[in-house]
Amino acid sequence: MSATLPSLDLLVVFVDVVEAGSLTAAALRRGVPKSTVSRSLTRLEDALGARLLERGARRVTLTAEGHSLYTQASPHLAGLREAACTIGDRPGELKGLLRFTAPGDFAEASLGELMIRFTARHPGLRVEVDLSARMVDLMSEGFDLALRATPRVTDPAMVARELTNGNVQLFASPGYLARRPAPRTPAELAGHAMVLFRPKDGRSEWVLAGPGKEVVRVEAEGRIGGNEFAFIRSALRAGAGVGPLPNFSGAVDVDEGRLVRVLPEWEMPMSPIWLVYPATKHVPRRVKAFRDFLLESFRPTRAR
Repeated sequence: MSATLPSLDLLVVFVDVVEAGSLTAAALRRGVPKSTVSRSLTRLEDALGARLLERGARRVTLTAEGHSLYTQASPHLAGLREAACTIGDRPGELKGLLRFTAPGDFAEASLGELMIRFTARHPGLRVEVDLSARMVDLMSEGFDLALRATPRVTDPAMVARELTNGNVQLFASPGYLARRPAPRTPAELAGHAMVLFRPKDGRSEWVLAGPGKEVVRVEAEGRIGGNEFAFIRSALRAGAGVGPLPNFSGAVDVDEGRLVRVLPEWEMPMSPIWLVYPATKHVPRRVKAFRDFLLESFRPTRAR
């Protein structure tokens, strides 16, 4: 007795669940309740007369029958999607939900303004941003992309593109520098009020790399410190002294006249900022669009 031929929609749901890694993640990407995805999978299994997935609390596992169906169906569905994208691939026609996670310090710098520009370019898209310092599991938690500060991304299941070198630079407000002339050398920092990032007992070591790869260690002392760059940025704007900020964060305030770069030939090397997304044969168009938008937006920073 032959199995009933399932609908194309049910096959698409099945492939989406496998590639997302869980029913929850697939439901978030599709913008439907988890129960809707679950019912579609049950209908597909009933039509084929076979169990395709073992459904765990956080992830799904393919059965032998499910693996066979996925390997045969996935390339054909990818081809159909690619054909549809080729026909209708015009700016402004992207629709659906894009979920993105990033460190809070990055968002405090300029992420809000970037989201406004991106959604204006693609009015059919909705964007949800989750700010978290933890290492989010993109596939199991239903996220499309992430920003990560790390020396390198080694996960073979992820594609990583460098947005910016992430280096930290020194800044102060114009008002503060009107009261105390800017230091001309790292040694002259000792005469300034310093705003410290994650200090210990009112002290922090600043390792500055300068011209000709010269490296200088400065024992920074200050009465004001914090464990988030958002606070450091606020204190510097208020004239608290000289302090460190990631280049992408301080550049925004320099452009708007709220901060001034101090010792512009010196900076603290830090981990790069990577844009990360799952390595799949068919990258959703909304992910491609957001990836290209961020790479375009950060091109000047990457060139420094």
